Amino acid sequence: MRALRKTEQGAGHVAVVDVPDPLPGKNQVRIRVACAGICGTDLHIFHGDFAKVRPPVTLGHEVAGTVDAVGEGVTAWQPGDRVTVESEAHTCGKCYACRNGRANLCAERLALGYGVDGGFADAIVVRQSALHRLPDRVSFQEGALSEPLTVAVHAVSERSSLKSGEWALITGPGPIGLLVLQVVRAAGGYAIVTGTARDAERLRLADELGAEATVQVDEEDLASRIEQITEGQGVASAFECSGVGAAIGDCLACVQSGGEIVQIGLYGQSISLDMDQVAMREIVLKGAFVHTSETWKKAIALMDTQAVNLKALVSGTFPISTWQEAFRRSEAGEGIKYLLYPEDIV
Repeated sequence: MRALRKTEQGAGHVAVVDVPDPLPGKNQVRIRVACAGICGTDLHIFHGDFAKVRPPVTLGHEVAGTVDAVGEGVTAWQPGDRVTVESEAHTCGKCYACRNGRANLCAERLALGYGVDGGFADAIVVRQSALHRLPDRVSFQEGALSEPLTVAVHAVSERSSLKSGEWALITGPGPIGLLVLQVVRAAGGYAIVTGTARDAERLRLADELGAEATVQVDEEDLASRIEQITEGQGVASAFECSGVGAAIGDCLACVQSGGEIVQIGLYGQSISLDMDQVAMREIVLKGAFVHTSETWKKAIALMDTQAVNLKALVSGTFPISTWQEAFRRSEAGEGIKYLLYPEDIV
């Protein structure tokens, strides 16, 4: 079969190559991939600045497809089942985090697409416990966005304390920011989304997806706009999704005293923050990293009830052979989310 693989460490070294069809082992399932989403992690791996990658390895961890073979001990799944897949491929199962339902924090955690072979291929083999059935009304394209949706669900529903009727600030209108927006709205919160002039199209989409307000921070004074929009109370929760240093400062400036900041975006370097304000205003700082198995159940439920619009985030699909153009558009910020599909899928 054909697969898009990181062949060795360093910048570049990504190519479509022929590899043997994978065979499911005990308690494993093989999925015939329908499509898989391109994530920022894939771009970092391409550029050689993602230290956890273990080449040679097939990229891609946002996967949807159809079960086509099962290994020994698999009884819950059968060929023809339409599924999406948890990105988590391995944890130790023994540490404090694993024993307390927080395997996302396991020091030995490995994920599809960098630790083991991922979904930019004709087929992928995964543990049977990683599968989640796609509701009939959910397309494969939407199913491929279930993994980033779980990131948003984990941040809003499991890490934050946001209550219905409260204001939330979302910095960065990329795929995760736009999903956080929708999960906030589904939870009854009011959302304000920020970006720059470069993000004008994405901010327009945020308006369409239900944001109460959008702000271009390089053209407007954000703190003043927030004070006006929230009638002086500020936001109860701020979700930093951009991974841009200035944005965490925006969150601190706009969150109400006693409020919270949930950090989702990754910076790749140290940043500065006025910690005196955190102390004196009793701001709660929280991290939100990927998801747990329980998160997936909540995300699938949102998809099934159509509480979130995932189709609006799909900007294009490309066969794996043209991955370079899809990567280019993703890196340039053209559109929102691009998907790759195997050559024989129409």
